[in-house]
Amino acid sequence: MNKPQDYQPDFESWPPAGTHAKTGWAADSWPATIGRGIMGRCPNCGTAPIFDGYLKVHKRCLHCAAPLGDMPSDDAPPYIAMLIVLHVLALFLVFFYRGDYHPGILMAGVLLAMLALVCMVALRMAKGAVIGIMLKLGMKREVPNG
Repeated sequence: MNKPQDYQPDFESWPPAGTHAKTGWAADSWPATIGRGIMGRCPNCGTAPIFDGYLKVHKRCLHCAAPLGDMPSDDAPPYIAMLIVLHVLALFLVFFYRGDYHPGILMAGVLLAMLALVCMVALRMAKGAVIGIMLKLGMKREVPNG
């Protein structure tokens, strides 16, 4: 095909031209930004909480007005939480069931309740971390026109 030599389609360069702008949010280092998110604090200032309830995110930070509610943290936090919790659970199960010990129904129920609690805590921490990463990268949810 006869293309000009300077022709470069958008899909061959990353980020595509004109899509990456400096956000001004989360100017701190990556560990600080992600750590604040894990702790449930604003990834930008570290002062105000991210969550308005268990997983509901404030639209804007109550301290620095960072756009926390615009970060698309939809599907990643459950996957991250399950990946971490189930790896720890698998290691625990290998060591737990390695011998001849077989727990009774009461012990299995206690372990199941503990697993559910750990999953809930990990989900909230993962969602905070993902919001911090999205804020640092400047990835906002697109608002439909109309």
